[in-house]
Amino acid sequence: MPAPYEHVTTELQRLLDQAVTDGVAPAASCAVVLDGEVLPAVTAGAAVPETFFDLASVTKLFTTAALLSLVDGGHLELDAPIGGWLPAYGHGDKARVTLRHLLTHTSGLPSEWRGWERALREGRSFDRVLLVADLLGTPLEAAPGTRFEYSCAGYNTAMALAEHVTGRPWAELLADNVLSRLGTGGIAGTPDPERCAPTEYQPSLGRGLVRGIVHDEAAWSLGGLSGNAGMFATAPGLAAFGEALRLGLPGILSPALAADMWRSQLPEVLGRNFNPEDPGYGHGLGLRINQQPWMGTRGRHARGHGGFTGTSLLADRKNGITVALLTNRVSPSRDGDDATALRKAVSDVVYSGKNDSN
Repeated sequence: MPAPYEHVTTELQRLLDQAVTDGVAPAASCAVVLDGEVLPAVTAGAAVPETFFDLASVTKLFTTAALLSLVDGGHLELDAPIGGWLPAYGHGDKARVTLRHLLTHTSGLPSEWRGWERALREGRSFDRVLLVADLLGTPLEAAPGTRFEYSCAGYNTAMALAEHVTGRPWAELLADNVLSRLGTGGIAGTPDPERCAPTEYQPSLGRGLVRGIVHDEAAWSLGGLSGNAGMFATAPGLAAFGEALRLGLPGILSPALAADMWRSQLPEVLGRNFNPEDPGYGHGLGLRINQQPWMGTRGRHARGHGGFTGTSLLADRKNGITVALLTNRVSPSRDGDDATALRKAVSDVVYSGKNDSN
């Protein structure tokens, strides 16, 4: 490791150790790449570099890559109404929803789909066919292209679209179109539970301590790996994906679609409904942009995503930075620190260390 970056690793170790001591999370792992130089992974608490963490919504970046690969392959179109494939989207405002809307959270769908909760309340087992039908029946809350509203329901709808068009299960599509082309380990949809950091203790749902199974209840009800959540990774594995993302996902996406993924979409998609102060940051296809509460004030050019379980991936082309931070801050309960401050502190250390070395 180059001497100029030694202090970065030292300070990251201090931050992660302090986070574990303060009860932010029982386990934490961080991997950083600066100008293509892979720094040693840093871990704290009940984690080692090979520990897999539930990525939660960071999964959406893998989902986006898989869907865009289907666009590259001619199976889907970004701006064609998805009602051309899904009958449930063939009428009313739903007939105007496109894949671009789903990937930019501008479809008008609500934030969450709670069909899993209704099934449990009614004493029904999880029947994926019925649950997907329920998901696709979710009414819009706004007309497509008129608002930005972060929507896990939208990403699971995109998953259902891909399955319908290809006739293949989602896990298979993601494995073939993304994971197998990455050429890196440390990423899985069905990891060995013994190698996974646990998440929440959920006796009320009959799950006990969740470990090696997706924490997100909607994804759980749909069988695990889904459009909104379900990927697991080690910090070095996620950092390798982040580097591929920063470089345009070569071998996975065409340069044109990779550029579209990176480019801010909201001004164009929302048109006159776009307000630069709301949500206050940009959004590409799947990628959140300049999310300063955790990317830091120096991350104005950064792209990435955070996850409810206490995870995040940041990639910055302008500054040559990739940061994968993984924690299980929801273990044993989600009612604690949301790890935003830790994520920002880690980002600040990396940016400062990069600038100090120049």
